[in-house]
Amino acid sequence: MSAAPTPTVTLLEAQAQPLPLSHAAQWLCPARQQALARITHPQARACSLTGDLLLYAAVRDLLPGASLPPVRAAAPGGKPYLPDLPDVHLSLTHSGQTIVCALSNVPVGIDLELPRPVRSGLVERFFTPQEQALVRREPDRFFDLWMAKEAVLKEIGCGIAGNLRQVSVSLGDCSHADAFGNPHALTRAVLPSGAVLLVSVPGTIPPTIQIHPFSKDDFCKISPYTSE
Repeated sequence: MSAAPTPTVTLLEAQAQPLPLSHAAQWLCPARQQALARITHPQARACSLTGDLLLYAAVRDLLPGASLPPVRAAAPGGKPYLPDLPDVHLSLTHSGQTIVCALSNVPVGIDLELPRPVRSGLVERFFTPQEQALVRREPDRFFDLWMAKEAVLKEIGCGIAGNLRQVSVSLGDCSHADAFGNPHALTRAVLPSGAVLLVSVPGTIPPTIQIHPFSKDDFCKISPYTSE
């Protein structure tokens, strides 16, 4: 029996770019062109399209010889995957204008939540008693806990509705979570912008995190149009 691969996760970060879909279509598979065309809200479309362009750049730079544009599909629970690259795992997240794409050699989930006011009742509704106690002692840990829960659920491939309390998170030197009886290793990653996200992979071995450089100039390489 071969040993399980050491988890490695590569992250790319960008700020949302309002690129016209007509100019970016050549960098998208037909399914993604159709999906983006159905998004009517300009900001939502910009965030989703930027995620696709990050994916294109990641496959172009990290997987020499892979077909471009990458074919992206979604599992029944909404988890994105690359049907032509079955050994490559994908996760995407955004908060505000910040979008992040992750590629990994194992199933992966990432979540980014920029600090903002916390609605009353969320802690009591979605956190375990131990997690609630941590937030009472250290209110700033709310977002680490929330990101960890969402990252685990995105790694598994199920939605957050009704499932957040099924994920029990322990934060520390070796952060981990338990979801539906299975362990998940957690890693806190600092992005080039200074934002922090949580990464989840199955098992107990924390992933090695790599940050792949990406700047606005890269959009000029990918797309013939970049908004000033």
